[in-house]
Amino acid sequence: MNPNRSKPRHETMMPIITQAKTSLTVAIKSSGRILLPIPGGYQCCHADEILYLKASSNYTEIHYADGSKRLLSKTLKTFEAVLPSHRFFRVHKTFVVNAAHITEIHLNTNENSLKLANGFMIPISRNIKLLFND
Repeated sequence: MNPNRSKPRHETMMPIITQAKTSLTVAIKSSGRILLPIPGGYQCCHADEILYLKASSNYTEIHYADGSKRLLSKTLKTFEAVLPSHRFFRVHKTFVVNAAHITEIHLNTNENSLKLANGFMIPISRNIKLLFND
């Protein structure tokens, strides 16, 4: 192969495309939005739009403030990695909640739960309950 010959156009474009993807991701995140992995790409949304996430085996249901929900074939752990840790907390083995939507915390001897803005009750695990005993 001739070293003086220039690279094919598609090879020279790859760094530009990679840079554009990185810049777009950074721009989306800096606008306060989060990127959730969905089949074939990502869903962009504000953290406030999400009430809670519920695990169901290797699937996760995302419940939104507008009452809609989405079932995705990703584990809850996958979403925990992309959600802002100062806003979203795992309160049970099957639930991650958005702290901004918690309206009540119930700490009883038999049942421990959180009440969300939409009225839904989320169970709290015993380990999480200990965090409230300050």
